[in-house]
Parts: sequence; structure tokens; C-alpha cells
Amino acid sequence: GRPPGYEPGAGARASSVAGQVWRLAKDANGCREVQLAFEALDDDEDRAALASELRGHIWEAVRCPHANHVVQKCIVSLQPEAVQFIIDELVVNGASPGGVSQAARHRYGCRIVERLIEHCTAPQVQQLIEALMVDAVTLSKHPYGNYVMQHILE
Repeated sequence: GRPPGYEPGAGARASSVAGQVWRLAKDANGCREVQLAFEALDDDEDRAALASELRGHIWEAVRCPHANHVVQKCIVSLQPEAVQFIIDELVVNGASPGGVSQAARHRYGCRIVERLIEHCTAPQVQQLIEALMVDAVTLSKHPYGNYVMQHILE
């Protein structure tokens, strides 16, 4: 039989978004197309190649009503080590010190941080938690940040 989720033409869908992942991710229809491409691919390297097109755009994706869904799909579709670049952009190369807590306070960014907490390795989650704990009291009282803090405690 065919693998679960098999769709004829899935490979064609993935190749049709290759090279334009970021452009498509910012648009309502395009972001769905990119998410379907991630689902259609059954090879980790192919998914990682698509995800790599988001490098340098994570902060924009945090604030985008469409691209944030693509970043979340990357996190749940890829091996944890393949999403380290997302953590790096949020924690290390943040817009300012405390970058990941800025993401946690954003209506879309909080979802990205939650997916990272759910799907990453213990050392990766530790890196996020250390960055978030600096701002723990403020985040706990924040309309979006409190969800991230609850996620850590679960």
C-alpha cells in the first residue's frame, strides 16, 4: 500500500515551492501550499532544505499572520537539530537582548515558542527556558506570554 497521507503529485507540490518558500509563506494561500509541501515530503533532508529558506526570516515570521504557521509546521515536521536555526534566531540573534521573550509576548510568536518547547530536545528547551526565565514575572502576567510560561511548567 501507499504510506499514510500519500497524495499523487506530492513531490511536484514540494518542488513547486522550492526556492520561493519565504515569498509564499507570507501569503494566506502560499502559506498553505508550503505547509502541504512539508507534509508531502517524507525525507528529512528535503524538509530541511525547504526550511532552510526561512533562515534570516524568523523574526519577520514571528510577526506575520501567515508565515508563523509555516515556521510552526517546520518545527513539528523536522528533526529537532534541524530547527536549531530558529532557536538561534530567536535567542542568540534576537532583535534585542531578551529576544525570545519578545517572541513569547507576540500573538503569533508565542505559538512558535510553544511548538519549540513541545518538539525540541532537552538541551534546546533548556536554552529557551534560560532565555525566558530572565523575564518570567512579566511573561507570566502577559496575555500571550503566560501561555508560553504555562507550557514550560507542563
